[in-house]
Formats: sequence, structure tokens, C-alpha cells
Amino acid sequence: MTRPPHDLSRLKAALNAETQMRYPSRGAVSAGFTVRNIRFAAAAVALTGLGAAGLAVSAPLADQVAAALASKSEIDLRVGRNGGVSRVELYGSVGSRASVRSDKGQVIIRLPGQKTPDIGDLRVNPPTGIKLVEMRRDARASEIVLTLDDGAKARFGRSDGAVFVQIDSKDDHGEAAQVLKTVAAEDRKDGELPPTPAAETKARVAVPVVALKQVRVQDGVQLDFPFPEVTGAAVFRRGEAVWMVFDREVDFRLPAGLKDGSVVTEANWVKNDGFTALRLVAPSAAGLSVDTEGATWRVRVGGRPLTAEASEVAVKRDDTTGSPTLTLNLAGAKRVAWIRDPMVGDRIAVIPAPGPAKAVRDDRTTLQASIGATAQGVMVERMTPDILVTVEGDRVAVTRPGGLLLSSNGEGVQKPDRAGFKPALFPTLPDPSWSQMPADGFLKTYNRLQEAAAEEQGAGAEGPYAARLDLARFLIGQGMNFEAQGVLDLLTKNNPRSLGDPQVRGLKVVAKVMAGRLSDAQVDLDSSALQNDPAANLWRGYIAERGRHYEEARKAFAEGVSAMEGFAPEWRTRFATANARAALALKDTTTAWDLIVYAASQDVPPLDRLEAQLVQAEIIEAQGDKARAYRVYAAISKATSDRINTPAQLRAARLKLELGEAKPDATLQLLSSLRFRWRGDETELETIRTMADIYLTQGRYREALEVLRGAGSSFFNRPDAVDINQKLTTAFRSLFLDGMADGLQPIEALGLYFDFRDLTPVGADGDAMVRRMVRRLVEVDLLSQAADLLQYQIDNRLQGVAKAQMAADLAAIHLMNRQPEKALQAIWKTRNTLLPKPVLTERRVLEARALNELNRPDHALEVLGTDMSPEALDVRADILWRQKDWAKAGALLERRLGDRWKKDGALAIGEEANLIRAGVAYSLASDQKSLDRLSQRFGKYADTAQNGDAVRVALAGLDNGPLRASDFATAAAQTDSFTAWVAAMKQKFRTQNAPPAPAAPAPKTA
Repeated sequence: MTRPPHDLSRLKAALNAETQMRYPSRGAVSAGFTVRNIRFAAAAVALTGLGAAGLAVSAPLADQVAAALASKSEIDLRVGRNGGVSRVELYGSVGSRASVRSDKGQVIIRLPGQKTPDIGDLRVNPPTGIKLVEMRRDARASEIVLTLDDGAKARFGRSDGAVFVQIDSKDDHGEAAQVLKTVAAEDRKDGELPPTPAAETKARVAVPVVALKQVRVQDGVQLDFPFPEVTGAAVFRRGEAVWMVFDREVDFRLPAGLKDGSVVTEANWVKNDGFTALRLVAPSAAGLSVDTEGATWRVRVGGRPLTAEASEVAVKRDDTTGSPTLTLNLAGAKRVAWIRDPMVGDRIAVIPAPGPAKAVRDDRTTLQASIGATAQGVMVERMTPDILVTVEGDRVAVTRPGGLLLSSNGEGVQKPDRAGFKPALFPTLPDPSWSQMPADGFLKTYNRLQEAAAEEQGAGAEGPYAARLDLARFLIGQGMNFEAQGVLDLLTKNNPRSLGDPQVRGLKVVAKVMAGRLSDAQVDLDSSALQNDPAANLWRGYIAERGRHYEEARKAFAEGVSAMEGFAPEWRTRFATANARAALALKDTTTAWDLIVYAASQDVPPLDRLEAQLVQAEIIEAQGDKARAYRVYAAISKATSDRINTPAQLRAARLKLELGEAKPDATLQLLSSLRFRWRGDETELETIRTMADIYLTQGRYREALEVLRGAGSSFFNRPDAVDINQKLTTAFRSLFLDGMADGLQPIEALGLYFDFRDLTPVGADGDAMVRRMVRRLVEVDLLSQAADLLQYQIDNRLQGVAKAQMAADLAAIHLMNRQPEKALQAIWKTRNTLLPKPVLTERRVLEARALNELNRPDHALEVLGTDMSPEALDVRADILWRQKDWAKAGALLERRLGDRWKKDGALAIGEEANLIRAGVAYSLASDQKSLDRLSQRFGKYADTAQNGDAVRVALAGLDNGPLRASDFATAAAQTDSFTAWVAAMKQKFRTQNAPPAPAAPAPKTA
């Protein structure tokens, strides 16, 4: 297929060549041009008014679309126009045999046979002097009826193998009109061309010149249009082309480097009928953004979008005129520009508007027309010939005679023998007639519909599909929803265009919801085909409520209330019940009560009414009347349907326990049987939540956690599972963070924690939970278990500072458990230079202590460096003691005691150990002076010390008193600093991980 010319010079050349063939000069040689040829070619170019893109303006009028369009070889309809003169010509094997007559202000062109030309452009953009173009047919021929303007005159005849009709309006003094009059006169008398009238040289009206400014941006180009006055614009993309249409005629001056191929490969512009259009071919540029400042428009093709945010032009449905219409509120819109795209070959309607930027964000597609996405203004494409696009004030309307196919006027229009399966009032509203059993029975009707659908499918992707819609409606009416889905899925696979039909989308929604495939139905509800269907809002609300999106459900139900009465009573009850549940979830019990009363009042089968009354009992309970709610639940629990009596029994059992009329064990036994009797939906989840609550109140924590975790794994893909998982996490936090498990024995609490440790939260709360458990384990010397708990946290849950800090706790526990090697591994595997100073100090002291325990004192001192903190001094004293440097050890130990001798009260265990070791060290160093000083200051504490004899021995020395050497050795053995350090570490864990003390009550005011 030859691509149409898209360059102005090529288009003019093509038009000139066509004119040469249509109006050959009788006096010209074959290789040249006469004045008559050139002047008529110029007139023909002016009359076509196409320019680079076929730009024309009109308020189109239309009737019915022709049933069978003729090819160009059969009927070639050509139109010329300029000023007050228009000319219509028909070529081809059928067009050249047309007859023309005039009748009471109309010109009728009669074409033999049933072939008709495509008169879409002629109808929507009638030439000067013609106010209406219609097509009509009879059994033998078709007729094009041209209704003339008042005062217009028509002349017709044959010329050069074509039938022509020339219309002269009142204003017939234009240049092109004079040329055509002259040519027509020549056709009649075959004479010489008379002198050209003076009007031929009349100067054209001057238009402003707009010099475009080009700005290079990364991966794109920006064009500035500095118009002299505020100008309306429309900017959009079609394939590789970017269109900019302005509602003012100007002469553009394009930048020299615009078409360099980096972004834009072609650029053409044309002005006509009060519009100017610029078309760029930019295949590589993805983005398109628009901004305006005063009278200047900025358009960026590709690159980073302009910062200005365009407001959205909403597309709405309007049925107030009786014909379904799509409307857009486009502030400042004035006229419609009708453009024929030279690349696509179709006709589009463009409505420019002044700034600020106003965009249609998403495509809106119907069977007869599509409103395309734009960066500014409005663009209508893919139109049937009878589409009307009008502008009234700020309102843009897209419609057709009889209205667009937006609801029941879909492509599935039924033939008389299928009238029993007619479309409903709205696409997603099942018609009651579908569920009626046909007079000739199910099987016969089913076979007949299947045969019709199979025959229809043979027509291919572009064929009709009414029979398949009939079959789907019949299956839905008979409750065979999965079978209906299969029919519709096959239809949309073979006829992809049917996805734009609201009737197809609506049937898919109904079949999927009735089959319980709610998430799949939501996909169809989100399609643009159902945006204007009020009944679709009820399905959206129903699905949203089932997904626990209660606010969204309430909004959707409110928007669909106008379609409620069109549904069968069963679905009115279900929609109202779902709406009541959503209102109840939002704590609006008043609205919920009104809705459930409406639902229960419908004429529906008893089970449907009982389902509504079940929700009614929930509302009564929410209002605080538990006794009355219990009686309603107990009555409903006697229903024959397990779907209804199971939740009723569950809630009745729960309320009976809350009212003190049942024992927890009996209630749990009943709930356990219900749990395994009815599975797989929200009722089982509610049963599990109720059982967990009872277990927790009974202190049966393991059973509570097990039942909750089982539900979470079974319902992981349901919205209800979020609540279960939240409850499970809350229960675990209450046990191990809020102290509920403190009543358990440590080993029992540890087993419970390890069985559910995957519930430990990440972050500060998780750290606090683990530290709390470690404290309890350290208290009872379950050091290995405490170490395992910390090791799991370090390996699986922690990073950064938190990991390094918990590794220090792990190292301390390993040292307490006399495992210095593991303590070093815990420190070394979690090294991090970006740690707070207190954490670094703690880790350094623990590392040095572990090295000293491994008899590597020199390495330990190297690790300590210049650290003189109290903890570091304790380690240094241990190192000096291990090295038997008694003098330095004694001095350092006395330094750790400081001014404690000035205070009364018994020594702490660590202070007592330092005192004994200092005395022993001074004795072994034979430093009697230091020993006397120590004895003088601290001798008074011997009577209150835990090891008073050891204190007296240490302060007496080997050479003083009646003490024996064996007593001195015993005292030295009792000064093990490790025991004191372990006691100090236990105290640290105890204070560090202790629960916060309750706040003191505020003082009472007088």
C-alpha cells in the first residue's frame, strides 16, 4: 500500500498532476503547461483546502452509515472548494454513469446499483453553498442528496469522463471561483480562455509570522511558540508523529536545525480555515509535555517533562438528550478542526483550547469513536462517518444520530429470533428474562444457541458476535457461570475488538462475580468500557466490601444507587447487605441498620433473608444489646444451610460465654468442631480469632499461638489473613515484650519463644524482646540457651550497631560460661568501625578479658591500649595478677577501691574481692607500708563482709598475727575475681533489660 504524501511540496505536486489529468489542455503540447493548466491547478489546490494534512473545519451533520462502500475504481468522489465556489466530481466505472437532477433547493446525484461512496468527509465538512449531505437508497440505485444554502445556485454536467456539480453561493467573486467559472465556460463552448478578472490579483489577507524557538534538552527538544495573542492549542501523539494544532492562522518559521534527525526527522506545517497545524515525526522521543506562559506555548518532545502540571479533562457520559453522548469540559474551546492524517489515512477531530494546560490523560474507546490521550486539548479519532463532534461554550460533545453504543445499544443487537436474550438496561445488569426457561426447553435452546454461535465464529475477528452474547446470557441466566466465562473468553480471544464493547465486559463481570472470581471481575470493571455504567458501581462496591475496603465500597454503592432497583430482589438484598457490613465496619450503625432493614424487606427466598438477618444481629450486637443479639444468633443457627448456621452458632457461642452462661472449655470444644466442619472462608477465620482470644484469657499461650499461626499459613492470600497475622504478632509481643509470659518457667518460656521466634519483630522492639528473654535465662544460669538465642538474632535479624551491641552481650555470656574462644569469635565476626564510643569500649574490654582468660595477657594489654575506664582497670588488675606483678596489682586494686573507706555500710561483693586481692598482693610483694594503710582504712569492714575471715587474713599479712600460711592461701583462693565479675554482669543484664517501672501517680491537687 502506497503511503500518502506527508510533505507540502509533494502534496501540491500530486494535486497538480491530478489536475493535469482531469483537465488536459486542448491546446497544449504533451510536454508543457499552458496558462490555463497552471491557473486551474492553483485553483484546484486552493479549493481542496487539504494542505499538508487535510485540514478543514466544520460542525458535522450525519445520518446512517452506508452499508456497502464502493472502491475508488468504481466511485471516486472528489470535492473542491474556495471562497463562494464549490465543485463535486464523480469518477469511476459507476460514478461516471451517475445522473444529476435539481429539485426544490436540492441536487440529487443518482448512482446506479447498490454501491455507495464514502461520503464521511463530505458530510462532516460540506463545501461552500451546501448545508446538508444525505445518502438514501432504493432497490435499484443510491442517491447523494445535496441541500443547498439559501441563495446558492447549482450547475451540473459532464466533463472529461466525470460528472460534476458546481455550486455558486452569493459570494462568488473569489479568485478560484472566477477560474472555475472560466473553465466551465470553456467546457461548454470549447473556446479560448477569456481575460482574467481583476479579482484574480486580489492580495491575500496577511497573517502573523511566528518564529519558533528551539531549545535542546537531554534526550529531547523543546519548541516555544511566541504567538502575538493568546491562542488555543491541542498537542498529542499519534504513533511516531507529534501534532500541534492552533486555532489561529499564522506563518511558522521553523528553526534550521529542527529536522537534524537526533529527535525530529520530519517537520511539516499548514494553515487553513482559521487553524495552523504542525506535524513532527519523532520516533525515538517518548515523553510529551506542554506548558504556557502568557501567549507563548512550550512543547517538549522527549526528555524530562516540563514542570507544569496539566489539569485533567474528564470524560463523562450524558444521557439527558436521550442519545448517549460523551462530553468533555474544555475551558476556552471554540471550534473543531477536522484533519485527515496523511500517514494513517483516517480523519480526526481536534479541539484546541487556551492555557493553562488541560490534558486527556487516558484513551476512552467506544465502538464508534475514541477520545485519545493528549498533552493539551482534545482529539477524537477512529470515528465512523456519522460521528458528530460539537463545541457549545466549554462543552465538547461526541455523539451520533441515535447516540453512541455505550450501554444497551452494543454490537450484540439481537435479531428477532433472539429477542428473548436482549441486552439489559446497563451492561452489568442481568436481565430477568435470561433466567426464564424457554418454551422449547433447556437442551433444545442450548443446542440452537451453540449452533448459531459456532456459525457466527466462522466470520472471523471482524465479524458479528451477537449469537455468542446470546449464548453467554442464556448460560448466566441458567446459573452456568463458568460455562458463560468460557464462551466470553473465547469470544474476546477471537475478536479482540469486542473487549471495547460494554456488553461483553458487563457479561464477563456478571459471570465472574457469580462464580466467585472477584479479583478477575475487578479487571473487567476497571476497563474504560464500563466507566459510565452505574450498575458497575454496585459490583465494584460488592467486591470492595468482600476485600475489606470498606470506604471504597461505601463510595461505590452510593454512586450506583440509581441502578439498584433494576436488579433482581436477590441481588438487591446482597448489595444492601454488603453495604450494611461496610457501614458497620466504619462504625456507622445507624446507616447500617437502615440498609439491613431494606435488605431484609425484599421478596427473596428464606435463606437470603436469613443471611441479611445474620448481619442484622451483628448490628444489634454493635449497638450493645448482646442478650438480644444472642437470641437472634441462636434462632438463625437452626437454619438448614451450613453457610448460614455456622457463623450463627459461632457468634451465639461467643456471646453465651461473654454473658457468663457457658464455660470456656465447653465453648472451645464447640468452636473446634465448627472450625473443622466449615473451612475456607471468613467464618473459619472468625472462629480461629475467637478461639485464640479464649486461649489467651485462659493463659494457654501455646494453643493460642498455634491456632493463629495455622490460620495465617492457610489463608495467606486473603485480606482476612492480615488481621489474623496482626493478632498473632500482637499476642507474641504481649507474651515476650509486655510480660504476659513472665509467669511461665524460664525453660518453658524459652521453648515457647523458640517455637515461634519467626514472629520476633525487626527493630528496637525485637531487640528488647530478646534481651528480656536473655535476662530471665541468665538469672537461672541457662547460659548456653541464652547464647543460642542471641546468636540467632545476630545471624538472622540484626545489622550494623544493633548487631555489634548484641554481639557484646553474647561475648559476655560466653565468658560467664567459661568459653573465651566463642567470646572472641562473637566479637571478631561483628567488627564495625562505625560504632558509638560506649559500644566500642564495652567490646574492647570483653575482648581483652577473653584474651586474658586464654593466657594471652600481652595481647590483652595491647587491645586495651590507653583505656582507663573502671571496667578496663578491672581487666588490667586481672592481667597483673595473672603475671604475678604483685606490687602493681595491689596498687591498681587499691585504686579501684578509691574513697570507699570514707563511706559506711557493707562492701559490695566486687569491692570485697578487690580489697582481699589488694591485701594479698601487698603481702606477696612484701609491701608492709601499703598493707598497713589498707588495713587502717578498710579493716572496719571485716565484721560486715561476706567473707570476714578472708578479709582479716588478707589485711593481716603473712608476717602479722597468729594466722597460718594455709589460712592465707585459702583467703587468696577466695578472691577469685571471676565470680565477682559474673555477679556484676548478671546485675547488668538485670537492670539493662528490666521492664520499665510504672509511672508514679500524679499528686492530687487540693
